[in-house]
Amino acid sequence: MFDWLRSKISWAATVRPVLLDRAAALQRSAALSGPDRALALAEFEQGNRQRESNQLDTAQQHYRRALALHPAYAPACANLGALLKDSGKPAEAEQYLAFAIQLEPQLVPARFNLAMLRVDQGRWSDAVAHLHDLLALSPNHADAQYWLGNALTGLGDVAGARRAYQAAVRLQPGYVQARWGLAMAQLPVVPQAEAEHAQGCEAFGQELDRLAGKMLATYSATGHLAVGAQQPYYLAYRAANHRDVLSRYGDLCAKLMATWAKKVGVPAPASAHPGKCRVGIVSAHIHSHSVWHALVRGWVEHLPVEDFEIQIFHTGRGRDAETQWAEQRVAQLHHGLGHWSQWAKAISDAQLDVLIYPEIGMDATTVRLSALRLARVQLASWGHPLTTGLPTMDGYISADAMEPHEAADHYREALITLPRLGCCYQLFGTAPARLDFAQWGIQATDRVLLCAGTPFKYAPQHDAVLIDIARRCQPCKLVFFRSEPRAVSDLLEARLRSAFETQGMDFDASVVFVPWQPQPGFFAWLDRADVYLDTLGFSGFNTVMQAVERATPLVAFEGAFLRGRFASAVLRQMGLDDWVAESLDRYVALVEQLVQDRAARSVLRQHLQERRAALFGDRGTVMALGEHLLRLSR
Repeated sequence: MFDWLRSKISWAATVRPVLLDRAAALQRSAALSGPDRALALAEFEQGNRQRESNQLDTAQQHYRRALALHPAYAPACANLGALLKDSGKPAEAEQYLAFAIQLEPQLVPARFNLAMLRVDQGRWSDAVAHLHDLLALSPNHADAQYWLGNALTGLGDVAGARRAYQAAVRLQPGYVQARWGLAMAQLPVVPQAEAEHAQGCEAFGQELDRLAGKMLATYSATGHLAVGAQQPYYLAYRAANHRDVLSRYGDLCAKLMATWAKKVGVPAPASAHPGKCRVGIVSAHIHSHSVWHALVRGWVEHLPVEDFEIQIFHTGRGRDAETQWAEQRVAQLHHGLGHWSQWAKAISDAQLDVLIYPEIGMDATTVRLSALRLARVQLASWGHPLTTGLPTMDGYISADAMEPHEAADHYREALITLPRLGCCYQLFGTAPARLDFAQWGIQATDRVLLCAGTPFKYAPQHDAVLIDIARRCQPCKLVFFRSEPRAVSDLLEARLRSAFETQGMDFDASVVFVPWQPQPGFFAWLDRADVYLDTLGFSGFNTVMQAVERATPLVAFEGAFLRGRFASAVLRQMGLDDWVAESLDRYVALVEQLVQDRAARSVLRQHLQERRAALFGDRGTVMALGEHLLRLSR
């Protein structure tokens, strides 16, 4: 086993808690008196020493003893709450942190850690509120400005995020994560106009070049701390070839991570060996998630055990029945290793032949690891469907049916296309819920047009298409689903409302936003829908496959890139090319035809029921992947 990271790992999690030291505790312990004061302070100090020695459970015990002696000792409440937050006990952590603030409203570390708890939970609005309160007390708190930028990005307010990142850099010029965030925040989450979309992509490229110059010239020693902290995730939602700019981004990530790797002595990847091919799969989504269902589950279930030894590196927090199923199927499932550098060591120690990243771009740990060379062969796939731009990725696993003829030009990696849809997807078999659609204003006579994409999939240049569909398909309801945080859905709703009103259309008569649905509820909506509308530019895959499972009539638009061709690939695989549009005018016409013609909908439902079997349980795609893996590894 390699020992290249021994004694180099900090105890702290990604969001490091801020704890009160002995001097601050002494200053705040005046309310205590007599022997209890000395005993409580002694327990507090011992807790701090144990925490510094990474004895976190013991540290918690000492903080609890301090509070048993003096229940209103705010510093102990604050430090205990911080440790509980990082040990995965959010409810108890919240109680202690909130009580510490109640005892001492000026207690900045408690406010910061409560804000970080909200960040961990994705409760961005609450995090923003707590951080604003903190900054009112401590305007020069650089960490608070940085995390305010992250929380505002979560709410879709990238303009506010940019201001916060800039404030963090002014306070602390070497704050590399804030510099990184400033570049990523050039990309709008839900743009309100096409010009904003275009300008954001251009600004990202310019800011990326400035970032690279500064990082490599001045902050190369600490730049690895910023890699993956934020990603150019929303770049994918503008339909263009982003290979060049993502290659520049990938080069920067790889150079900064290589500096770190050289410093700590990451060993070279293991050489070829006889026996089974050792395959590692790195993902934060080894649970019921779109990436798991679309890609990874089929690999785990059907790669031949006589040829492959699989290890999974589950970098995310979630565990469920799918995680347990995976654990029984593979040689080893690693989970809960903590800091990303521990994950790097575990992957390196596994001496893998091939390392696969089902998605790169949605998870910080995965981005950092993928920018390192930890195996001889490293591959990405379409969980996030565009090139990674990373020089450390040797190949990109895609599918014949989904890629256009010129697809190789869209990737920095060597393109590997598997047959047909390239995945072994399974039917869910979920029973639909019973829903009262009238509660959302859906009348029996309404044609229901399902718009199941996340808010950022709907580009502003396509608002006119939705308005045209609504005008031509009356009486109808275009049904969108509110995702969390609601603020992001609100941005889409506000933009659509304005666009409809500008065209003289009654928005409320034609559009409804409903709560995000668990799968039984979504299946109920699929059964009620007259037509499922493919999202233009960034198609759905999991949602489309579920629509096919329920035999919901759908119209697809065939885009220019992988991410815009999922629904069209699904329909073409079933020989239903007539319902694939290659222009926006044709898309609108097909939707109108299907809405107006009950017989056509009935025939399409029948065809979906009869032909869908070919799409599900396609083991041949996994066998083809196995052949590629063996060839590449040998």
